[in-house]
Amino acid sequence: MRYTGLMIGLLVWLNVLTARSQQTQPPWQHPGIQTENALAPHASFVPAVSEAAALAQSPSPYALLLDGMWKFRLSPSPAARPVDFYLDRYDVSQWNDIKVPAHWQTEGFDRFIFTDVEYPIPVNPPFPPQDDNPVGSYRRSFTVPAGWDGREVRLRFGAVNSFFYCWVNGQYVGLSKDSKTAVEFDVTRYLRKGENTVSVQVFRFSDATYLEGQDMWKLSGIERSVQLIARPKVAVHDFFVKAGLDSTYANGVFSLDVWMSAPAKNGRLQIKLLDAKGNTVMQQQRAFDGTDSYRFSATLSHVKSWNAESPHLYTLLISQFDKSGKLVECIAHKTGFRTVEIRNGLLLVNGVAVKIKGVNRHEHNMHTGKVITVESMVEDIRLMKQYNINAARASHYPNSPDWYRLCDEYGIYVVDEANIECDGMSFHPLKTLSDKPEWKEAYLHRTRRMFEANKNHCSVITWSLGNESGFGENFIATYRYLKSKDDTRPVQYEAAGRNEFTDIVCPMYKSTSVLLEYVRDWRDRPFILCEYAHMMGNGGGNLKAYWDLMYRHPQLQGGFIWDFSDQTFKKKDKAGRDIWAYGRDMGNVGLTSDTSYCADGLFAADRTPHPQAFEFKKVIQPVDFEAVTFSSNSVRLINRMDFTDLDQYSFSWFIRADGKNIASGELQAGALAPHASKIIALPLPRFEAVPGAEYFLTLEARTRYATPAIPAQHLVAWEQFPLPVAQATLPAVTGTNQLTVQEDRQQVKISDGDADIVFSKQTGWLSAYAWKGTPVMKSALEPHFWRAATDNDIGNSQQMRCAVWKDVVKTARLDSIQVHKDAKGQVTVRTRHVLPAVKAVYMATYTITSGGIINVTVAMKTGSGRLPELPRFGMRMLLHGAFDQVTWLGRGPFDNYADRNTAAAVDVYSMKADRLFHPYPRAQESGYRTDVRWMTLANANGIGLTAAGSPLICTGVLHFDMDRLEFDRHAKENNHGGSMTNEDLVWWNIDDKQMGVGGDNSWGATPHAEYILPYTDYSYSFTLRPAVK
Repeated sequence: MRYTGLMIGLLVWLNVLTARSQQTQPPWQHPGIQTENALAPHASFVPAVSEAAALAQSPSPYALLLDGMWKFRLSPSPAARPVDFYLDRYDVSQWNDIKVPAHWQTEGFDRFIFTDVEYPIPVNPPFPPQDDNPVGSYRRSFTVPAGWDGREVRLRFGAVNSFFYCWVNGQYVGLSKDSKTAVEFDVTRYLRKGENTVSVQVFRFSDATYLEGQDMWKLSGIERSVQLIARPKVAVHDFFVKAGLDSTYANGVFSLDVWMSAPAKNGRLQIKLLDAKGNTVMQQQRAFDGTDSYRFSATLSHVKSWNAESPHLYTLLISQFDKSGKLVECIAHKTGFRTVEIRNGLLLVNGVAVKIKGVNRHEHNMHTGKVITVESMVEDIRLMKQYNINAARASHYPNSPDWYRLCDEYGIYVVDEANIECDGMSFHPLKTLSDKPEWKEAYLHRTRRMFEANKNHCSVITWSLGNESGFGENFIATYRYLKSKDDTRPVQYEAAGRNEFTDIVCPMYKSTSVLLEYVRDWRDRPFILCEYAHMMGNGGGNLKAYWDLMYRHPQLQGGFIWDFSDQTFKKKDKAGRDIWAYGRDMGNVGLTSDTSYCADGLFAADRTPHPQAFEFKKVIQPVDFEAVTFSSNSVRLINRMDFTDLDQYSFSWFIRADGKNIASGELQAGALAPHASKIIALPLPRFEAVPGAEYFLTLEARTRYATPAIPAQHLVAWEQFPLPVAQATLPAVTGTNQLTVQEDRQQVKISDGDADIVFSKQTGWLSAYAWKGTPVMKSALEPHFWRAATDNDIGNSQQMRCAVWKDVVKTARLDSIQVHKDAKGQVTVRTRHVLPAVKAVYMATYTITSGGIINVTVAMKTGSGRLPELPRFGMRMLLHGAFDQVTWLGRGPFDNYADRNTAAAVDVYSMKADRLFHPYPRAQESGYRTDVRWMTLANANGIGLTAAGSPLICTGVLHFDMDRLEFDRHAKENNHGGSMTNEDLVWWNIDDKQMGVGGDNSWGATPHAEYILPYTDYSYSFTLRPAVK
């Protein structure tokens, strides 16, 4: 009891000390101070001077953009910062120039830091470092435009990272935190005639850093626009529009609350609602009555509702008139009628249970970091729409206001997220700040600013409380705040698990088994993964497994891929080659850096698709085709859309065999309602099947009409079916020359006058192949069990766990080699090797026939012990560099693996060897193709080798030494895919199989069991034959 009492006393005393210390802390170390002198947050808008100007979004004469060049000085610490630079007498003419908006790091100042979980500073909340804490001081001049007299002038900062003070004409204006939402100050009383100055001092680290621990580049400065806006003394300060649907989902239920900046009288408010053609469908007005809030409401019959597939928008005009009837200001805002609700355990949009085919998206540009343009946002949305993506989570902070406007316009569901993440606290004894009362106001402040800024956007269908910050009373407070302010949207938070403070169960990186567990019983809430399928490097496996479950179970309503694009920067390596820079490439050697964890997108930083982007597009395609029976020439057509009839698409079919078109035609699918399916007849012709050819039927759905995001005839869905008419084999080739066998102590040489085939008696491997005097092989055909580690391999320690398989051949011991020529003139070479490193026996049989044909069969018999899984089971050889023209019949054209090949159609493809390699930001395994029937590597004269499966092989081709792809955790420099240049060699893997790439996560998850190669017996066969024109 005495011990308990002592502990209570100590805790009380610590709380007293904390409270006292906070009273003396400067604002940049005080979580209880979020702003000073800031105006109340409100929706994002800039009023216009007329209805026409508002509708045209014309620049307002009462808005002055302060973007451009500012004077700038970077100080190494708060103590070293200039303390009176904001005074007129302070000379800043010798300071540097810097662009605004911009991060000072991308402008050549200070260090880049990327961390995923850990903070970039020593963990001692709420204190940032005192010494290593750069401070940027900014100053610029401006002139107040004529005609602004009598108005109140607001200074608006779109976003500043992470804490800043502001002065105008040497007078203190205020301060603010939260680097991802806007803040406004009334600066009217500080302005003067003629030239004015605005000064800003930005701290890289502050107490706010502890709430901004997202997995992103920690960059600093003024990162969104700075603007002056002149408003009437009494003006619309804020508004909240709710445009929902009634219980029939046919009629619009409209309400609008408008708040004035001060009690208003002697005038009126008028609202109009215009349809897409500009017709007024509703108009109301209210006379000012001396209060500061006004409400409008109406019910509209048969509105066109908004959803991500058909984003119908109406234009709301809010006009303020003075007592003489003169227009004072007009605000235009586009809104859509839509209802979001959770009913019977399902997330419904307009009464329909939607599938969220989403991505997480950081704001990132390959040159400017988090300073992005409207044009780049449009590009991102168009990519999303063209890759069948319908939703984006604003991870992990409110985005630029333009983003929400564009999502309204183009049709993207948005989960808007508060700028709260303290994942770095997981390494600290406190674990989280989410249950610390002194941080409560900071949590509420960030949530409030997110809500107020973006509440009027119909694309925002869910609020998120934050990310990876544990759980506690502070999140209960923010949940209750949002529920009290907005009854039109659900609220979610991953760390709330299944408790009452999340309306959606939204875990991250859960396996398919967890998804199945959730749907064993019908639950009261939908299940939507806030993050899954970590796309780091060569990953993206298992997407089909996830979406097969999501389509099968209504309560599994989708999720958000991590993430949309890589957060890398474009740079040159030492040789001048383009690379994607990550981690210490950006000059932060010696600092905490999570290496290539910034490279985990579907798309590269320039929005070039990685192979997994095609896989995701395929598994979420809006139309599915299922085989019924081809004897009846029919297929089941499934409409996966939530609101769109399939008459919006045109359908076609074609039959190909061995890379050639056999027949094609249009498919009359007719209308098909959302979520419905039907069996349709296929107008396939009769044709004469060629023996040995393999026939595939492909069905396609393309857009009939262009939209702002998708062109006409854009491929949105397809499926390929093998037709049961023949099998793919290469035409039989039989040489006419007799085989001769020459043996000595060193080798066995088998020739027929055209082909020279050599086996080494020292190693037992096929060591040389030449055709008509042209050597093809540069080194022997040997067993190969290894692959260069992918990012996911590194995360699950495969590189160390499976290291025994890397150099198996180096210790292989030839046990026997036998050569036999039979009566038919065939020569058979049989070898037996002992593989002591892996306790196995390796047996190979090579049957050589005239014409340079080698039938290869290999088998590995394993021992009774236990060893880790095999990265691959196959063989490889080195060809001379001239044999770099690759043609194959198999899956392609892009990189594909056993667990990521749904989007890779079987066809004949041809390309240079270096194009088979995909340059992931970090160099790793790449250049692979699965389900290969045959592959040819030839030189410019058409001479080379062909490998044909019996029936299938998997193949990998690299135009450089594959050892260059190896990951060395002790290397002093990063290794980049973009640095891989051609050498005078071509590595060729001819495999039975390779393990999958996985991707459930990148920090421990292995590929799914069906794509792992356990330590057991293996065998396979293939044929080598000459390739000639």
